[in-house]
Amino acid sequence: MLKKLYHFLAPNFRYLKSYRSALKDLGNAAEERDRLFRGLIDGSRGKKCLQIGVMNGQKYAPHWIAADLYDTSPLIDYNYDVHDMKFPDGSFDIVVCNAVLEHVRDPQQAVDELFRVLRPNGFVWVGLPWVQPFHEMPKDYWRASPDGLRVWMSKFTELKCAHFALNRSALNTGVFYYGQKVL
Repeated sequence: MLKKLYHFLAPNFRYLKSYRSALKDLGNAAEERDRLFRGLIDGSRGKKCLQIGVMNGQKYAPHWIAADLYDTSPLIDYNYDVHDMKFPDGSFDIVVCNAVLEHVRDPQQAVDELFRVLRPNGFVWVGLPWVQPFHEMPKDYWRASPDGLRVWMSKFTELKCAHFALNRSALNTGVFYYGQKVL
């Protein structure tokens, strides 16, 4: 009985140990992420802002415009596909796309669309899971490391891109990119 239990648990412990080691190597920018994001939202007053998707059932602030292809709740202002939004070029001072890119068929096309609708010198924030369970809404396609996210965001000037762990867990992590459209 103990031998069977060992053979079941041993590979899982090695797996968890490797994740803990990777978390240590990558660092945990969760507090910095929270500080930077809160500063971005607090600094949005008087600006035209776009929120792609609505997490936790709320907009970041009442003046934010929310777009989501599938969500039909009253919080959503436009049911636009992030691959092809109907806003004119340079419409927004700030664009935030949190926990959406893992669900789109072509993340690079979606990021290019974020770039298009953002004004010169505007700010962009993108966050997505890295180590997180599958969560189909309607599909779950992608995960990206900080370096992978930098590839998608290469048209922007990076202010910060990093890995973070939720509740210090190596099994629930994400990445974020905070940048600016500098021409």
